[in-house]
Amino acid sequence: MSDSPQPPESNVTRHDYARREHLRYSATPILDFHTHVTMTALSDKPDGPAGGTGHEGTTAGAETMLALGREFGVTQTVTMCPVQDIAPLRAKFGDALLFNGMINKKLDEPDAVACKLLDDFLAAGVHIIKLWAAPRGRERGLTVDAPWRVDCLRRASNAGVRIVMVHVGDPDAWWGHTYTDTDKFGTKAQQYEPFVRLMREFPEFIWVGAHMGGDPEHPDHLAALLEEFPQLYFDTSATKWQVREISPRSAAVRALICDYPDRFLFGTDLVTRHGLTPEHYVSRYWCQRTLWESDWQGPSPIADSDYKHPNPANETPTLHGVRLPDAVLRKVYWENGRRLLGLSAGS
Repeated sequence: MSDSPQPPESNVTRHDYARREHLRYSATPILDFHTHVTMTALSDKPDGPAGGTGHEGTTAGAETMLALGREFGVTQTVTMCPVQDIAPLRAKFGDALLFNGMINKKLDEPDAVACKLLDDFLAAGVHIIKLWAAPRGRERGLTVDAPWRVDCLRRASNAGVRIVMVHVGDPDAWWGHTYTDTDKFGTKAQQYEPFVRLMREFPEFIWVGAHMGGDPEHPDHLAALLEEFPQLYFDTSATKWQVREISPRSAAVRALICDYPDRFLFGTDLVTRHGLTPEHYVSRYWCQRTLWESDWQGPSPIADSDYKHPNPANETPTLHGVRLPDAVLRKVYWENGRRLLGLSAGS
């Protein structure tokens, strides 16, 4: 038995992340449209949400992540965080951080709780609101078209909010374990029915489908949604998921993005949390840029429990770069996000 320590989940292949010669793109900075930069604290659980707010929270995790992001060209980041974290994060990082307000409430709470949260986010100057509606949220009343969410959308529209991000689907692989009870969770296709209804009911919003619309496994479905809804965009976040599912479909995904170059936004889904090593953040930035701008091929360095392969020696998925053209990367990395957010070239 070997005495060598087990490699961390962020680098199970012991890859040298300093090897970045294949990251060829440098024409513009990068805007990360999907993250969870928060105040962090010693009390945060390693696998749970960051909860360090108020007097116990610090910006240490955010400082680490954003500094490493700058090494990979990321100069502006959109974050989802508790409303009370916005003021200290904004004071520390200024325009480097932009804010997305996640509108949730507990099942037994009155609808007014969600309305108050929306009002607090609006008062804090959020640019976007987020509806988290993964299938596992159904038990908690977090369906995308819950009446209280529809009410919040009307209020947000009246207040001038124009961008709504939605997490509507989860990986296909999860219907083999987490969602086997489709009477309870629905099929994957059924997740999109209420989302489509909302896009039809609220055409004034720009809609952002998180995590490649929750369906990188089916580029044809994403193309159909983009064709029907000109106000719909997708972000590239959730690194393990995108690497696992886009790599075997790299040609189809490349064609999709090149057909709709104005409709995709770079995102990582990185989360600040006490105790995360710098390599954790580096691994996600490295994989995301490698996936989109290079033709690099090799085993993904990140552990992925959803990856199944007939050859057990292949412990991680193959990362197969899409190598988007520079003109398309410019839009995905920078121009599309800044256009949606109404940011000037100098901001």
